[in-house]
Amino acid sequence: MRRALTFLAWSASLCAQPAFVPPALNQAWPDFVGFTLNSPSHRWYRHMMEDLMPFWNNPEALGSPVGNFPTLRCDDRSSVDFATVTCPEVRQNAWLFNERQRYLVAQSRQIYAYGVIFHMTGNAGFLDYMKAGVDQFRTRFIDRSNGGMFTRQDLRNGAYGPRYEVRNAQELAYGMLGIGFYYYLTRDPEVLPDILWLKSWLWSNYWNDQLGSFQWTIANDGTTSAYQRQLTATLDQMNAYMVLLAPIIPEPYAAEWKADLMRLSRAMIRHFYNESENLMYLSANSPADLDPLRADTDFGHTIKALWMIRFSALMAGDSELVKWAEDRGARVLERAYQPASGSWASGVRRGRVLDLDKSWWIYCELDQYAGTMSLNGLSAANGYLAQTQDYWLRNFVDPQFGEVWSNVNGVTHQPISGTPKQWPWKNGYHSLEHALVGFITSRTSEGGSVPLYFGFAPAAPRRDDVQPYFFRGSLQSADQVGPNVWQVVFRDVK
Repeated sequence: MRRALTFLAWSASLCAQPAFVPPALNQAWPDFVGFTLNSPSHRWYRHMMEDLMPFWNNPEALGSPVGNFPTLRCDDRSSVDFATVTCPEVRQNAWLFNERQRYLVAQSRQIYAYGVIFHMTGNAGFLDYMKAGVDQFRTRFIDRSNGGMFTRQDLRNGAYGPRYEVRNAQELAYGMLGIGFYYYLTRDPEVLPDILWLKSWLWSNYWNDQLGSFQWTIANDGTTSAYQRQLTATLDQMNAYMVLLAPIIPEPYAAEWKADLMRLSRAMIRHFYNESENLMYLSANSPADLDPLRADTDFGHTIKALWMIRFSALMAGDSELVKWAEDRGARVLERAYQPASGSWASGVRRGRVLDLDKSWWIYCELDQYAGTMSLNGLSAANGYLAQTQDYWLRNFVDPQFGEVWSNVNGVTHQPISGTPKQWPWKNGYHSLEHALVGFITSRTSEGGSVPLYFGFAPAAPRRDDVQPYFFRGSLQSADQVGPNVWQVVFRDVK
């Protein structure tokens, strides 16, 4: 009965919404005051505006109807013509164009991307793009019959799938990313029931007390066991939606979510963390999975896990666990940093061989943790960031068409050809989160206030319920600057 009422309320809310009209492109941008020219915060803001935003602010990115975002595009921003597949970065990847799928993860990450651009600029057109994507997500991807979300759509026949028992927990976690970030920005009461229902469904079906972690799927799919421990099944529940939303959702849910975050933190430490290597490993199903002589791992999942554990422990008031995560994170940064090139290595291959090549998302995660630590007395973090940010801007950015390359060669420092700049697991999420966190942390380190924009409707929430992303700060001011658009200024961000 409760599920039926939720469904009826959802259906009525969508029917009541006016037709979406795409906002005008290339609008004038707000002129922030208080920047020092070429300061780190100014560079992060310009990076978002000049390098990242243009790749997403064009009709080919928006889909038809607007909000039905394409999973795949060519590097020059153009749409993929599946009949000819003229761009080589797609043509050389048969798995991309033969399947012809739209993916939940890509949809959700692009929703998030438009949210970050709005969050940093206050341009309401991007909030409209975001809302259009959320509407498409709620209409097309939520499985209101079986629970959870569809994870892909076959573009050849329009069918959504796969069957709910074989959808994996990592993809479902990232399905929550876009709608969760939308709620953070707007506090839209219409989407909260979906968020609460989906989180409850995920935990009811995927948390496994016997494993002490999330399991991978609900049922075996014929080739893969459902009852396996994969780090991403557990970790990505935290970074995709729970750490952001736990402080702001209403009680009694907030207390439950915070307790669940501590449960996830303990699960990662117990099952995936190798103390002697100071690394998180990606699987934990046999001793070999955590053996550095037999298993690969990367710095990205390790540092992201420590970042999420730290934020979860701060919420729980567990100062000992906060220190545990910070100390180990500092050691990861030290191991990953390559002073000769001023860059991060990506991970450790079996046999303890350092992987010098750079993956865009791993690079982002290491920068984000270093930026966070720069706010908390880790002086080395500032030294790393001055070099790693320069490397990122020089070597990852496509100066012609915007966005960043998937991988950079650790020896030649040139982009590695192989995948396009937009594909099922590479959308605007990591690059724009990188810009947002870099802006927040560098602005604070410079001693300045942090201006961010929210789309509160119909009214702003209590002051204590407004936060700068994963961080906490003193609210300096909150002013309505447009219809449902608020500029909120934070100080003393930690």
